Amino acid sequence: MFKELVTKISQNLVTAPERAARLILERGEVSDQLHRALDAIKEREAQVAGEVAAARNGDGRPLYPNEQARQAEIHRRLQADGDYQALRQEADRLRQALREIDAQIEHVSRGHRSDVAAANLVASLLGAGLREEALAALQAYVQGLAGQEKPAEAQAETQPQEQAQADAQVRDADSALVEGTFEVLEARVNDRGVVRAWCEGPGGLKVALYAKNGAAKALETAVGKRVRARYRCLDHGFFAVEVRPVA
Repeated sequence: MFKELVTKISQNLVTAPERAARLILERGEVSDQLHRALDAIKEREAQVAGEVAAARNGDGRPLYPNEQARQAEIHRRLQADGDYQALRQEADRLRQALREIDAQIEHVSRGHRSDVAAANLVASLLGAGLREEALAALQAYVQGLAGQEKPAEAQAETQPQEQAQADAQVRDADSALVEGTFEVLEARVNDRGVVRAWCEGPGGLKVALYAKNGAAKALETAVGKRVRARYRCLDHGFFAVEVRPVA
């Protein structure tokens, strides 16, 4: 019993730095994606603002002569721009992903500090010849670990990604759909008929686009081509309900 308990804490002490390093690398990748999304959002906003400022009526006068009219038209155009709205939603998703990764990093860090404290306590008790007390402390600590809720990191590792997407699809069945253009880089189908297409989305962002039935077939045959999709946002990508090729 004593050996098993010590082994468990020792394993935690060994694996914590690796888990923390992996999470930090993942955070850096997500942060880079977020900055690219924000840059693309700013670029699109500047482009639309320029188009509105340059708009002229039949006699060559500005179509939107004052700042209030220009801002209203810019807002209207951006609200109707599917690619822009997709970028906004992707930026929101990436911000949430950063928050979740930060929580996981904190969880690993706190757990590592607790393991170190427990190991030091047990070593001190053993050094004082208090083996029974050391065993009791180890048992209480390990039982406490077992009673904790599984962290988000472990949940993500144990839940198949495709199933998570299907669950999210059901939850979001009544969500408003967004429309955007994607270049399909590759597409794979699983045994449940769900296609996962790795795509280049608005602003050059790489995203996962999932689909079933007719939309899935359209994605499978569009590798290397551009498609227009109507979709809803999931936790890790988009789920397309309609896909059509772009000429």
